[in-house]
Formats: sequence, structure tokens, C-alpha cells
Amino acid sequence: MSAELCELTVHIDTDRWNETVLDAVDLVVPDGKITALLGESGCGKSMAAAALTGSLPDSAHSMGEVRIDGEPVRGRREWRRLRGGTVGLLPQAGVTAFRAEDTVGAQLRALEDRYGRWSFDRACTAARYPAELAGLHPDQHSGGQIQRAALAASLLPEPRVLIADEPTASLDTWTAYGVWTALRRYADAGAAVLVITHDVPMLTSAEIADHVVLMRGGKVVATGGLADLAALDDPYVRGFFQPTGH
Repeated sequence: MSAELCELTVHIDTDRWNETVLDAVDLVVPDGKITALLGESGCGKSMAAAALTGSLPDSAHSMGEVRIDGEPVRGRREWRRLRGGTVGLLPQAGVTAFRAEDTVGAQLRALEDRYGRWSFDRACTAARYPAELAGLHPDQHSGGQIQRAALAASLLPEPRVLIADEPTASLDTWTAYGVWTALRRYADAGAAVLVITHDVPMLTSAEIADHVVLMRGGKVVATGGLADLAALDDPYVRGFFQPTGH
């Protein structure tokens, strides 16, 4: 099952902020592949993730289409049907995946009971989340721990499209590599996986992504394999593949 943005433009209009954050974006996340989305901070990556998961803010006005498995998705009711078992999101801040008043373990077990697909143990192992921490509340975790717990939560419904927003931002290199490996295995099992990341050194050394999309100023400016993008004679693109890149 694939996910697509088709000529999608998103304009945010609030009392304090008025800006076009996505400008005619075409983006394809094919099944069985990992697509990596790169770009400078504020370029629209997280807004693209919001569009692909039906979670654009109320202040957003959009033109174009979001398609899941080739079919346009329209309306909140249809997005409610697709969330969880069809489209899943690992948020940039893992703590937002959980309610503050309940333990992480109770919330993971509730997802296990609700969907009955992946087991609690399987999801925790895949996400490198220490199950012995499950009795703690979200705010009792470190940033890296809660991010791994959020990955486990996103895997439990076994979504056919998984959007991961900075899944390794708070992790050490070894644990980050394990998370990338888990995402690779998940894609190999047939899921469409989009990973938003700033960790180009890990992306390059792990050689796990099948395709790379690079954004700037709300637009897609380059697509292709890592080697293809690294060879482009463009200062912005080249900067991401140098030791002092973004």
C-alpha cells in the first residue's frame, strides 16, 4: 500500500502567522520501501507528515490530494478509519504519543488489546524499548526512551503505511542503528515507510533507505538514491552530504 501527496499545497492562516508551508508537493511513499525525507528545519517536512496522516492543523487550507493506495482521502471521517491499522505516525516528540496520566505499559497493552496484531513483547523488542520501563509514566522516561516507546506504539497496530518523524533524534548511534534496522525489516515485510530525518551520517552509513526526497522552502527540490543526490552539483543538496552538513 502506497501513500502519495499529489500537487499538495498547504497554506497556514492564523491571527499571527500566514504562510504557504507546502507548495505543490509531489511525494510518493511506495510499499516495501523506505523513503527518507530530508531538508532544513522549517522546510515543510513535518507538515508533509501531517498531511499524510490526516493531522493538518485546523488553520490549514489545502489544495491537491492525499492518496492512500491510489485513492484520494477526503474528510475527517475517512482519516479516522485509516488511522492505526492503515496509516501510523511516530511523532517527532515521542512523549506526545502518550497520555500523561497513564503508564506507558498500560497504553501499549491497550493498543495490543485493541488491534491484536503485534504483541507487546514483539513491538518493544523491535523498537529497542526496555520493557522493564513500562511501569513508568511518560514524563519519567528520558527523551530516547520515550521515543523508542512511541515507536513500539506505532508498530503495534501494524500499519501498512508508517510515517516516522525524526525517530532517532534522541538516540545514541548504536540504538539509532537498531531502530533503522527495525524500520528496514518493517518495510521489507511490505509496509510503505517514510522517515523524516536530519541524521544524514547515519542514513549514509546504514545504507538502509531506498529513496531520498529533499525539500527546501516547502518544495521538493531533488529526489533519487543517496549516491545520485550526493553527486548533484547544487550547493544546498551537496551540503547535506558533507561532514558539516545540516
